[in-house]
This record gives sequence, structure tokens and C-alpha cells, in this order.
Amino acid sequence: MDPIHLPEYEPSTPAPDYSSRPLPGERCIERTPKQTISHQGQLSFTYQEHGMSLTLRGCREEGSVPTFGLCSTVHGEFEPIDREKIVSITVKLEGRVVIKNRSRISSSLLFSRYRTLWESDSAETVCPGILPLSMAFPAHYLDSHTGRDTRLPPSLSISRPRRAAVIYSLTVTVRKKRGLFFCMRSPREVSIIADLRYSPRVRPPRPSPMYFSALKQSPDEWLENVWSIEGCPLQAEDSRTLMVQCHLFLPSVRVFSVSECIPFHLSLCGSTTSLQSMLRSLAPDRVVEEEAYNDPIHVFVVRQTIVHTDQGKAIHEEILGNAELTTSELTVLDAPLPEDAMFRSWNGQLRCEKSITCSGFTTSVLEVKDFVVLSLVRQLGSTKSLKANLRHDIPIRIVTHPYVDRL
Repeated sequence: MDPIHLPEYEPSTPAPDYSSRPLPGERCIERTPKQTISHQGQLSFTYQEHGMSLTLRGCREEGSVPTFGLCSTVHGEFEPIDREKIVSITVKLEGRVVIKNRSRISSSLLFSRYRTLWESDSAETVCPGILPLSMAFPAHYLDSHTGRDTRLPPSLSISRPRRAAVIYSLTVTVRKKRGLFFCMRSPREVSIIADLRYSPRVRPPRPSPMYFSALKQSPDEWLENVWSIEGCPLQAEDSRTLMVQCHLFLPSVRVFSVSECIPFHLSLCGSTTSLQSMLRSLAPDRVVEEEAYNDPIHVFVVRQTIVHTDQGKAIHEEILGNAELTTSELTVLDAPLPEDAMFRSWNGQLRCEKSITCSGFTTSVLEVKDFVVLSLVRQLGSTKSLKANLRHDIPIRIVTHPYVDRL
């Protein structure tokens, strides 16, 4: 474009001064102050020992310990002293399972990552005053017993059935030259050890169905478990084996948050004689009444902890929550039944009444598992001593965080 045809421009007027404070004679009708949001995961922890300082950043806090999630990276800085005497500085991130069995303590290494932060290449090189460090948690580790990659377990400390713990630590080791009098000896080492907490946020892959009507409308959302219960004959001279079938329908996802209810549907079917036989096997000296059918089976959530040692394995079970049952008219059984078949159905919900801090996991020496347990005995304590005919276990997984729709 020809410059002579360009329009003439004049400088713009300066923008007025703006302020959140009213001028004399003015009033503020409404003011919304800026909110300061504290983002989780922006905390820092400082450790000081031997005159040195280790600072960890970008983590969250649980139990006054720096906490890291799945595949998180440990960021920080290290400040040494006597830098002229330093030969090398290394950092090590590792995880272990420690088990105390009577007077003996055994330790199994999960993983160990090692890195050199600084190393002298000549006698005149001086170590820097601040050294940045960065070490990442692996998602898996190689199990030395099975030879397979296994998911890294969360931090844990238990006292039953044995004293055991899953521990993680970050160790910074400084190697220094000795004085002239000790010049023939190897360099001395000093270390700073920071205890870490590994706590990945585990969530269900999808939500549980909300309504029991989906048992027929969306059968793929439910998993059917069948438990055959053997009763004793009502007459001593009768040699027949009487069976009652229990059908339990659980959400097929089988992974549930500790904060959510687990819906289920329970159905009993069998002949009247079989049901009476089942109840008689539980209380042989009691006359079976009709009201006894109202609550024949108890449902609860159990967390099982197994510690493996050279002497065998020790098991501890804890009931996390009991179910509440309500009578239901819904019938979803399609199996052929005897002519005198009798149905009893219930809807129920399971909720964990005790808090948990980690999801279940499996290692070669320590396991934490969750189950939905059907029992013919109302048991308030441990249930592992129940006979197989009185108890049926269904593996599930209780996780720490609820499902989140990411759409």
C-alpha cells in the first residue's frame, strides 16, 4: 500500500487508574476478595543432620510424613558442608518389607534406585553448595520369589498377625576425605535418611449399579456367586443329603471405595425340608420356627492379612462392616427347581465401618486381601475358624478413593 494513503493515527488516551479501594466520597457496594487456594502436593519437608540440609518439595502430607502417589517423583535439594573435603554424594531411593518374628527381624528388598549427585574428578574440584535431586517411584518391582513384575505395595505398618511394615526411604550419603593423619584410610561417610510414605490413590474402574432392577435389565453389571449349603436329615434314619442353594449377586466391577456402599442381592432356594435341615444343622436342640427364615445368612466384609515366614504363614482377619438386609420380592433365578421349592430373597448393602489407609496388595512375604463373606454363624470376631460348609468367601478389593467420572 502506498504510504501516502495510510490513515493518520493519534496516540491513545492513557488508561484510567484502577484500584480496589474506593476514592473519597465513593462506597464499595460489593467486593469479592481473591481466594487463596492451597494446592495439595506443594508442601516441603526439611531434614538437617551433621550440619547438612535435605529439602523435599512437591509432595503431600499424611501423618506428618512426606507422601507420594503412583509413579511420583521425589524432588528436592541437598546442601552439604565442608565442600572442599567431599569426594562424592549419592542418593538412594528404596522400599522394603520388614517382618519381626519373635526376636528375629527379616527384611525383603522391593526395589533400590541409586544415583550419583556429584563426584570429584580432580583434587582441585569443589562440590557445589546446592545439589538438585530427582528420583521417581517405580510402578512395579521384580519379585525375586516369583520372577514376575508386581505392583508396588503402599506403605503399611501392622501389629497382627505379626509385626510387619512396608517402608520407603530416601538416603543421601556423603563421602569425605579424612585428615592428613588418617590419609591412608578410606574416606568416611555420613548420611541423611528421610522416611517416605508411598500412598497411591486407587479408584474403582467404573461405578457400581445403583438399582437392583438392573439385575434383569443389565445382567452384565452383576456377578452371580452360587453357594451350596449341605444340611443334615430331619430324621435320623434318613440318609439323603439335603442341599440349599444361596445365590449372591454382587456388582461385577468387584472393586469398591471404602466410602461407598456395596449393593447386593441374596436369594435362597430349596425345598422346605432342605431349609429346615439347614437351620437344624446350626441349632440341633432348637425347634425351627418360621421366623428363623428371616435372617438365616449373615453377610460382611473381611480384610485378611497374611504374613509368610520360614515357619509357615500367620493369618489375621478383621471384619470391616456388616450388611443390612431387607426382604425383597425380586426373583432372578432361572435354574430348574423341585416342585416344593421355597424362595427367600433379600436386598442389602455393605459399608465399611472401619477406616482403611491402603488398598489390598500381594507380595511374596506380606498380603492384604478383601472378601465378602457369607456365613451361617453371626460372628463378631475372627471367622477363619469356621468350617467350609458354614462360610463362603468372594474376593473383592476395597480401595482408598471413589470412582471419578473424567468425561
